[in-house]
Amino acid sequence: MIDTVAKRYATALFQIALEQQLVEQIDNEAEDLAVICSDREVMTFFTSPRIPALAKKQAVDRLFTGRFDRSVINLVKLLIDKNRINALPSIMRYFDLLTDSHRGVEVASIFSAVPLDDGQVAAMVTELKRFSDYDNLEVRTVVDGGLLGGVKIRLGENLVIDGTVATRLKEMQERLYRYRHKGTGA
Repeated sequence: MIDTVAKRYATALFQIALEQQLVEQIDNEAEDLAVICSDREVMTFFTSPRIPALAKKQAVDRLFTGRFDRSVINLVKLLIDKNRINALPSIMRYFDLLTDSHRGVEVASIFSAVPLDDGQVAAMVTELKRFSDYDNLEVRTVVDGGLLGGVKIRLGENLVIDGTVATRLKEMQERLYRYRHKGTGA
């Protein structure tokens, strides 16, 4: 889930993008920035307490000017000043959700332990449309062997279904633990 701080910054950036009629441009830049933030060395540089904020902001100016809109650059600098640069990936994710909502599109993420065929995905999408406020669903399928079996489905940021074997085993473990420690004061 995306935290409140990330939502506030993303909402502010989105409002600026709307006012300047740059929603699509900044959405594309947000995707580029998310890729940059996924580089561990980049984030190590920006989060290092040994590197002064001024040096970090100069690096942002040098690397981002001409490549990103001024509002995105100012956001990154503000996050550096507020010591919240770690929130940048979450901010960009929430900004993406806001732009999708603005366009009338919702992301449906389907996680499964094995690849799903087109028929299975289509059947799930048909059912998901009943829960969505939007007519258009952007479907993303993710294979995650850690699920052991079953599927987990997210609509936007909301978990709609978690029918995975991994979750069921975890729930069973918790019930057994509670049963075992029932009455022992643990």
